[in-house]
Order: sequence, then C-alpha cells, then structure tokens
Amino acid sequence: MMQLISVFIDDMQQDWQKVEEATLSDMLILVTHGSVNYMVDGEPIFLEKGDLLFIQEGVMRSGTNGPDGPHVKYSSHFHINSSTDSKALTNLKPYQKVKVQRFDYVKQRFSALAQQWFGQREYTDIICTGIATELLGYFLQETSVERFAFAKQRLMREVQDYISIHYRERIRIEDLSRLVDRAPNYVTQTFKEVTGMTPITFLHQIRVHSARDLILNTRMTIGEIAEYLGYSDQAHFNRVFKKLLGYAPSAVQREVQRRGMR
Repeated sequence: MMQLISVFIDDMQQDWQKVEEATLSDMLILVTHGSVNYMVDGEPIFLEKGDLLFIQEGVMRSGTNGPDGPHVKYSSHFHINSSTDSKALTNLKPYQKVKVQRFDYVKQRFSALAQQWFGQREYTDIICTGIATELLGYFLQETSVERFAFAKQRLMREVQDYISIHYRERIRIEDLSRLVDRAPNYVTQTFKEVTGMTPITFLHQIRVHSARDLILNTRMTIGEIAEYLGYSDQAHFNRVFKKLLGYAPSAVQREVQRRGMR
C-alpha cells in the first residue's frame, strides 16, 4: 500500500536548482517540457520531455535546469509499505529512468493528481493515492518493457511515432504493416505485447486526450472536434471518449461552462 506524502509542479523556474541531499521519500518524476540535469548517487542523469524517473528514499540527488533553460515537471512523493507483497516493488532499483510510451496519458494523470492534491476537496486523499499508485504501476510496466528484444521495441516505437503524427487521419493496420514491413497480425500482437494495447486503442487514446484539451481550451463544438480528429460519426466519438475516460465529452463541456472558462 502506498502512502502519498506530497505532489509538486516545477513550472519554468528560471533559476531552479536542487542542492544535493538525501531524498526524503520515494519519488516519481515526469518531465513535460524542457530538460533537467540530475546527479543521482554520483551518476549524471539527463531528463527531457517524456522521461519518467523513480528515486528511492535515501538516495542522494541534486539538479539544475538543462541546457535549454527552464523546465516543467511533475513529481509525486510517497512511502511504499514494506509489507507489500509484490516482487516488482521489492526489486525496484534505487533509481531508474524510462521513456514513457504513452506520454499524453501519463501527463494527463499527473495533471489530474496535481489538481486533486491542490484542490483539497472531499475524499482527495483517496483519489490522489489511487492516481499515484496507478502512475507507479505504469512505471513498473514501462521498466518491464526492457525484457523485450530491441528490434521489437524499435519497430513498435516507429509505429507509435507514426500514429502520434497522423492520429487525425484514417489509419489502418495494413498501413502500419507496410510501414515496418511486417504482417498485420505481427504488428497487432507485438504492439500489444510491448505497450499493453492494440494500435487502434493507442490511436483512440491520443484522439480522446486531444479532444479533452480542445474542449478545455477552444470554442470548438463537440461535433467539430469529432470531425477534426477523424471521426465521421459523433455518436461513435462519444462512445469511444466515454469508454476510455469514464465520462462523456459533454461532461467536460459542462464543467468548463460551470467554471466560467468560456
């Protein structure tokens, strides 16, 4: 069981630096903009957008902004119950960095964690602990990807990159098959093996989180957003959105209107 201690956002601090000291709790860090130079137990570790870093309690660390200036990162600080019966947790390295495969999703979860933490509404502790536990679980999944052959990872990264760029277009498994010169069944099965989801689910994840951002930050209607993201049928878009996020796009729209954000 996890005990969440705190949540932080470092948001473009011009003179950000971390003086060397022992980490007071276990922590998980996601960089979403810019880069960070860390020194962890005497080893230089460079973090950039999409990097997720786990550091155990007691590990010495220091840090400064990267060469491109200020950065943005989220961090969760927690204790893991020593009685937790999980080989994955007991075998955690003192520190480890991974490149997240589903950056938009992980960023959204960290953002939701921060909103709940700083909002301090009723049951915040339960919700925050759940999200922080999910993020730790995702980190453990990402570290397990290392057991897959490098060739598989390289090919599936190519598929992910293609989908991330062309997510507004019609993408078929046959297109991805030609991209990496592999059979369609191989692409589908290997992609799921490496990422935990099918290429089509990955495509919908990107579209849905993009849709959520568009609802929050533009005046586009839900129908316009659905069409913009490649859905010819708004009803289908609504079903996919609700299935992946647990609520309808109209719920996000109502919340925006309630807060007077428009």
